[in-house]
Amino acid sequence: MTPGAERPAAVTLRTPASAPPPCPRCDTPVLLVARYPHSWHNRSGARVDGLRESVLCAGCDRGDPAADALLALFTEVGTEGETGGRDGEFGVRLGAWLTAVRRRAPRRAARAAEAEEARWRAGEL
Repeated sequence: MTPGAERPAAVTLRTPASAPPPCPRCDTPVLLVARYPHSWHNRSGARVDGLRESVLCAGCDRGDPAADALLALFTEVGTEGETGGRDGEFGVRLGAWLTAVRRRAPRRAARAAEAEEARWRAGEL
């Protein structure tokens, strides 16, 4: 890879069957863990590369259109990893969910951190 080139967007998936990790929001077992490259620019403008994980939780993610489509497929085929010949459909729904979570969470977290810093600088904290 040449310097400055974009890393491929490889996604690692885990469907935890034996000992699923707990959801960080509600502490119930998750259905899917996705790990993918993520980057941002720090205050000096330098690019910082890292990895990010998102979890699919049957309770917390219900109501999100992208998650609902993926959750429905898990409900239809079970959580044993068998897709019953519906791999293409799983890929489409997974892609839609990943696109949604990649866009949403970092921006919210960054805005919250900036707001907290502004309150600290103003002497409110």
